[in-house]
Amino acid sequence: MTAAALPRSPHQFTTVLGVAVGAVGAAVLGAHTGDLPLPDVGPATAEMDLAAAHTSTAPVAPVAADVTAASATVPELTKAAGRHAQDQKIENAIDRFESRIGTTRYEGYCERAVENAYGTQHHYASAREDWRSQDQHTDWRHAPRGAMVFYDTSANAHVALSLGDGRVVSSSAHGRVGIVPIDHFQRPLGWAYAPY
Repeated sequence: MTAAALPRSPHQFTTVLGVAVGAVGAAVLGAHTGDLPLPDVGPATAEMDLAAAHTSTAPVAPVAADVTAASATVPELTKAAGRHAQDQKIENAIDRFESRIGTTRYEGYCERAVENAYGTQHHYASAREDWRSQDQHTDWRHAPRGAMVFYDTSANAHVALSLGDGRVVSSSAHGRVGIVPIDHFQRPLGWAYAPY
């Protein structure tokens, strides 16, 4: 029997389409997780042979495949990965800053301390310059974890890193790097997300 003469049934098309959609979904997920294999063709072929031999007279509607269904999760996965990376960056910055608790080497260099906590330096000459360049939020008491909290303490201002619980890690906390209440410094300006 030639390929053109093979009997065709709705079951064959449904099974083939189901395997194809499953393979696309597995390929998309496998590209992100690296551990989902494509479906084994052997059992699928056996199921198609059984479906071809089935003599049901009731028509089966073909499965409608939404081409975007598998790819619709890609932006969501990408967004979640971005959030995870940002959360990790914040935790690393806080850990780095907290590892310097007790040091006096950042006295008068609060901007450098915050930038160094985020693994960078020389972005801004002062905390005031940093504050002026950011998308500012005035509800400083509610600064989220990892946000920079700014204070109008001098001509250069002051910046600290929020712990998200009403405290900041900062230089000039009793003459050294330390953790103090968010209202420890005078004249709070507000907070901004770290751009680093």
